[in-house]
Amino acid sequence: MNIAAASDARVDLTLGVLGPTVVLHDGRAVTVGGPAPRTLLCRLVIANGRFVSIDALVDCLWPHDPPPSARITAQGYLSVLRRALEPGRLPRQPGRVLIRDGAGYALRLGLITLDAERFGAAVTQGRDLLAGGDARSALVRFDEALALWRGPAYADCADHEFVVAESQRLQELRTGAVEHRLAALIELGAHETAAAGLRAFLVEHPLRERGWALLAQALYRAGRQGDALAALRDARHRLMDELGVEPGPELAELHHDILDQALTPVPSPFMDRAGTRSSSNLPHSISTLVGRVGERQVVSDLLSRHRLVTLTGAGGMGKTRLALAVAGARRDADGPWFVELAGLHEPAVLAGRLCAALQITGTGGIDTLIAALRSRAMLIVLDNCEHVAGAVGALVSALLSACPNVRVLTTSRQSLRVDGEHLFEVPPLSSGVEGEAVTLFIERAAAVLSGWSPGADERRLIAHLCAALDGMPLAIEFAAAQCRVLSPRQILEHLDDRFALLSGERTSSRHTTLLGLMDSWYELLNDAEREALQALAVFEGGFALSAAKAVTGRSDTLIDLTSLVEKSLVTVVNGDDRRYVMLETIRQYALRRTPVDRRDALGGRHTAWIRELADIAGDELRGPDSATWMRLLHIESDNVRAAMRRASAAGDTAAVLRIAGGLYWFWYRQGRVDDGLHYLEPALRQADPRIHEHALVARAAMGLALLRYVGGARGQVAEALALAGRHGAATDDLGVRAQVLATIAYFEAADGAAQAAVRHAAEALALARSVGHHATAAEALMCLGEAQRRSGLAVQAEATLAAALREADRCGHGWATVSVLWLMSKIELSLDRPGKATVLVRRMLEEAHRRADTTGWLVSVAMYAHLMARAGRAEDAVELLGTVRSLGDRVGYQAEAMDAELAGYLAEIPSGSPPDRFAAAEARGRDRSVEQTMAWLRSDPPFGDQRFSSRVTVPDVRAERTPPRAVGRR
Repeated sequence: MNIAAASDARVDLTLGVLGPTVVLHDGRAVTVGGPAPRTLLCRLVIANGRFVSIDALVDCLWPHDPPPSARITAQGYLSVLRRALEPGRLPRQPGRVLIRDGAGYALRLGLITLDAERFGAAVTQGRDLLAGGDARSALVRFDEALALWRGPAYADCADHEFVVAESQRLQELRTGAVEHRLAALIELGAHETAAAGLRAFLVEHPLRERGWALLAQALYRAGRQGDALAALRDARHRLMDELGVEPGPELAELHHDILDQALTPVPSPFMDRAGTRSSSNLPHSISTLVGRVGERQVVSDLLSRHRLVTLTGAGGMGKTRLALAVAGARRDADGPWFVELAGLHEPAVLAGRLCAALQITGTGGIDTLIAALRSRAMLIVLDNCEHVAGAVGALVSALLSACPNVRVLTTSRQSLRVDGEHLFEVPPLSSGVEGEAVTLFIERAAAVLSGWSPGADERRLIAHLCAALDGMPLAIEFAAAQCRVLSPRQILEHLDDRFALLSGERTSSRHTTLLGLMDSWYELLNDAEREALQALAVFEGGFALSAAKAVTGRSDTLIDLTSLVEKSLVTVVNGDDRRYVMLETIRQYALRRTPVDRRDALGGRHTAWIRELADIAGDELRGPDSATWMRLLHIESDNVRAAMRRASAAGDTAAVLRIAGGLYWFWYRQGRVDDGLHYLEPALRQADPRIHEHALVARAAMGLALLRYVGGARGQVAEALALAGRHGAATDDLGVRAQVLATIAYFEAADGAAQAAVRHAAEALALARSVGHHATAAEALMCLGEAQRRSGLAVQAEATLAAALREADRCGHGWATVSVLWLMSKIELSLDRPGKATVLVRRMLEEAHRRADTTGWLVSVAMYAHLMARAGRAEDAVELLGTVRSLGDRVGYQAEAMDAELAGYLAEIPSGSPPDRFAAAEARGRDRSVEQTMAWLRSDPPFGDQRFSSRVTVPDVRAERTPPRAVGRR
């Protein structure tokens, strides 16, 4: 029974018999044992997948006098052998490689890479190439084949009878391969080199007539006709003396051809068959290179200054196309030359591959390469070096050291890590409607949809599609090819399974499918790198080193992360604290290769990390480092959404409530209403007081109230406040209870329930001070002051708000500072003191900007627009309104929707005459960024005698002694 072709998942197992027996797992040598296990292994290899009985195996170990325990001992050796072949096999688990049945044992050779099979295949390919006239490629194949030999075949058991026939067969193939290789050298014009090799060959094989014929041809073509005839004479004498026979017809005919000088000449090195000197072998692209103008210039400049440049980047990013474009634009005297290394798997034949590609004849070693290029001025492009990066680095270093006018441009997913190397990471194609990615998609799609020209809306959709494909040229080309069947919208909708969607094969490309490309680089990773890649794929939107350690659970994560960065699987975002990003295509592939149980475990760790982040953020967002935490949470928003989505899908209500309870303040200040409401509302509906802590539910309900308020859903705020109030009253956490009461007081004051607001604010203040919560105390004072203001008690309100401001400044609660300044400016406006209101609004504006408080900043600008209008600058006011509405639209927040007084202020701004000027002013405002707006307002205040400063102080209201006056809504 032959099981060589049995189907099973392939293991990375290599077996070598062309020399001492070796077993390699993932490229690493595995101990096989002593002579006996090695002999059994060789016997099973020679059986070629057929079962060998235990008695036959005993006979090969003890052919004459086996000991009584021979069968048991042999089975023990087989157990040793199985452990070497299948190190990960569990006890009692059936074997995959070494198989047993009642009849005996066999190797499943279909799961093994056998060097003897690789040798035979390479020799056959070389012979076919040589017969087809491609001597250069044939030479590479023969070199690859001969490099596999490490000594005599089956060296560990060469004296055993069972190995003799197979060993002789392989040796005969080897002798023929050497002979064919020397013939290829002659075809390539390396006549002297071939002649020297043939003389050495004939010392070992003096009776091979073809060897003598090749020697005569090499000598004749080297211009040595007499030596050629002498070689033929020596061949005749040797055959007559040893065998008593005359030379065959091939030698006789060759003798006549040499005498008649009838042999066809062969070109010399660097010459084609027409006798013309070749100066380049760059392949010509069938399709155009889209964009990359800037990258081409950068790489060209690097090559002008440095002699070794490596283009790194993820697979499919267009490194080869960029390298060819740069090389094609150069004007080197002896180049450029292109060497494809994707199919090279034996570093030992690397120099030979270069010699063949560069049309250099000789032995194919580094010495031959250096001798040929020492005086050349040329650029060599080495493509796809990552799988042999070490060997390429060593060869390039030796070459550049000896050849001063040679430059090398390599493409590799990882650095060669040699002196003098300069890296350029090939970026994604530029984004946007007019970007390179969209241009490439449209150009490639038009090739399958004749006459197709997308409109503006479809171009925007394509821009979104290309962004989802990471701006990766290969993925975009695969997607564009699908336009024959699907619309761009349908392609975008099906990107969740991009590897199935983008599976159309391209026969003209090295990468026939996107999944095939991903598989190729994944196979180059070791186990630790694969595990790290799978773990890091759980992050969305990137991660910091500390986060990576938290999720992987390993303190040495940096080692594998560094390796993944070097192999272009993770990208570094520069900054004081480095951040790391994985292309979405790579991330999705890594998740695809992660077992389900491990994916769930990693997701749980990621959610736990976000929970801990939210716990800390809850307090920090109300402290002096709030701006830092606002920026951090903005960066981690994708990870937060991923954790919330995962917890919600798993029904983990406690996790959703806990995360929301810590982060609602960030959503509120950033105007990110949808981020919170999407998960908060269903989680609070599922909250169960018998399971979930009251403090947990109360914090989340406060978040719900504030997000509904910012989102303009004022009618639904009371419901959330009632829920927060019930759970706040039930919790023993006095800090949470104080926050709930302060929040309720704020809304009560806004709704005219002044007495209730005063009572709740005072209670919140007392609780906050009892537990030392200064930020909550500042909020309680602010709410108390607002209740007083709404009650018409301006003097009391000013005094209370001034106290709130001092408390907020003391503890660094930026939001409270901004909010108190806003309320104080309203008092100044109600007292018809716009100049003093401007002082307050300016500081409010600066505080909100410095603390990354988006909603506070938009309210400040809206207030500034009102002040502009009061100063008689209506167009400037309209321009600021344009900025507020444009930036508000981006985060889903409209300032006037959350505050009736603010809406009243903005309604007073003229906007109708002349309409064209006001429309133009609003359009200018919509185009302004935050920083541009800040620069304008700092330099041009509405009241010229005021100086804009973030250090504006609030006047001591006790010195004003302004008479009491009703303060109503404007």
